[in-house]
Amino acid sequence: MTDAIVPNESPRFLPNSKSCFVCGEENPAGLQTRFFVDGNYVKMPLNAQDHHCGYANTVHGGVVAAALDECMGWAASRAIQRMCVTADLTVRYLHRVPADVALTVRAEVTKSHKRMVQATAVIIDAAGKEYARAEGRFLPLSVEETLEVDDALLYRGDEERIFDTLRAEYNGAANQS
Repeated sequence: MTDAIVPNESPRFLPNSKSCFVCGEENPAGLQTRFFVDGNYVKMPLNAQDHHCGYANTVHGGVVAAALDECMGWAASRAIQRMCVTADLTVRYLHRVPADVALTVRAEVTKSHKRMVQATAVIIDAAGKEYARAEGRFLPLSVEETLEVDDALLYRGDEERIFDTLRAEYNGAANQS
């Protein structure tokens, strides 16, 4: 069975932003993609354009790293219901990443604690060929920082609301003070 570029069932999208390099829909230099949840994975289509290439039809290694990093970051954030930042990132480039092939970034959490989340990610084509893989560790932001980031995210109504429970707990604690 091959890995699909989009989910077979109704996708559970994650919110995105206006300016992020990976998911910023108003960032003309960015990838302008959307993350979605498929089982235990966070996925995103990688549809690179010419301006994402280091040379003809080859996605720049930094763009590859950013896509892997961001997808793992969302997997980590979902796992602990806090926005996370990268503590460390290791990328292994297995093959030249072509810009003219439909690719998927797939990330999953391998270990999580409230103070650190470990994740892995891979870039694959529809046949399952791996082009790059990564491992990373992610640190959670504070409750206040997470909610501030969440306030700036774009929600259209079909996105998974990862931080709603955190917000309710925070507002409940603030009301009891």
